Amino acid sequence: MSKKKTTIQLRVNYHQVDQMGIVHHAQYAYFLEQARIDWLRNQGVSYADMEEDGILLPLTEISIQYKRPLRFDDLFFVHTKIDVFDNYYVTFDYRIENQEKTTITTATTRLVFVDKKTMRAMKCPAFFREKFTF
Repeated sequence: MSKKKTTIQLRVNYHQVDQMGIVHHAQYAYFLEQARIDWLRNQGVSYADMEEDGILLPLTEISIQYKRPLRFDDLFFVHTKIDVFDNYYVTFDYRIENQEKTTITTATTRLVFVDKKTMRAMKCPAFFREKFTF
């Protein structure tokens, strides 16, 4: 849908690895969140401002495919783009790769636009539509 892509660079911290020295699977949700917030920020959208304006964007689905491990102190990159943009939700697509450009993980997340007052799904506000699509 959107040709807008962002990439963030992260490094694995010691607290993110399990007893085997491999990044714990739960950490990937945090990596995706960091990448998604960065993607939004690069489009001129702030989560904090959205919430102040009464718009929430909760995560409703997550799918992660683990292909290779990341280990403590590994440098890695999270590439993010929008896969589907609907009136009520947006689906982000992610690819995590290591320094050698090997794909480590692929993932998708779906987030729904929600009215903060009613806590019900709402249509994406028109002023955001131009920021989400290309």
